[in-house]
Amino acid sequence: MSESTISRRARNDSAKDLRRQHILDCAEKIVLHKGLSQLSITAVAKEAKLAIGTIYLYFENKEELIAQLTLKSREILLQKFREGIALSPHPLEQIRNILVASQNFYQENKFYHELVSFFEINAGLAETPELKEAGLAITHLVVSVLENAKKQGLIRPETDEKAFALIMWATSVGMIQLLDVKEAMVRELLPGKGQDFYNHYVDILLRGIMS
Repeated sequence: MSESTISRRARNDSAKDLRRQHILDCAEKIVLHKGLSQLSITAVAKEAKLAIGTIYLYFENKEELIAQLTLKSREILLQKFREGIALSPHPLEQIRNILVASQNFYQENKFYHELVSFFEINAGLAETPELKEAGLAITHLVVSVLENAKKQGLIRPETDEKAFALIMWATSVGMIQLLDVKEAMVRELLPGKGQDFYNHYVDILLRGIMS
C-alpha cells in the first residue's frame, strides 16, 4: 500500500470519526433540551442536517445512540470517583468522597446520572460489552477501596465488599432522587439544608461498617 493511499485512508477515517461524534453531539443536544422520549433517528438527522440514511451508516438504531451516550456517562462517573479517591489517602474518607462525588455528578448533569443505569432499569435492552466493562470498572473501583479499608482494619471483617458497593450505589441514588423530588418536604421536617441531610446519610452508612 502506497504512502498516499495510507494518508488518504487516514483522512477518511478521521472524517468518519468526526461525523460520528457530530451525530452523538446532536443526539445529546436533543435529549438535554427535549428529553429522552424525543430522541429518534429522524430527529437526530434533522438536528445534524444529515440524511436519515447517513445516520444509519453510523448507528443501527436509537438504542445504539443511547448506548454510546450511556457509555460516556459511565466514563465520566468513573473519572469523578477517581478524582474523589485521590483527594485523601484514607479509605474511609475515600468512601465518603465517592458518595459525595455521586451527588455532585447528579447535580452537575442530571441527564448523565440517569443514563448510568438506563440499560439496567429498562427491560429488553441488552448492554453492549463496552457498557458492561464500563459498569464493572466503576464497581471494581469502589470494591477496591472497600477491600483496602478492610485490610487496614477500618471496617468490619464480615463486610461483603461487593454487596456493600451495590448498597452504596442503590442508597445514594435513592437519597439523591429524594432530595431532588422532595427537597421542600425534607427542609420542612429537618433543620438545615438538603446537603446536611445527605451528609448525615453518608455518616450513617459509614458507621454501619466501621470496626
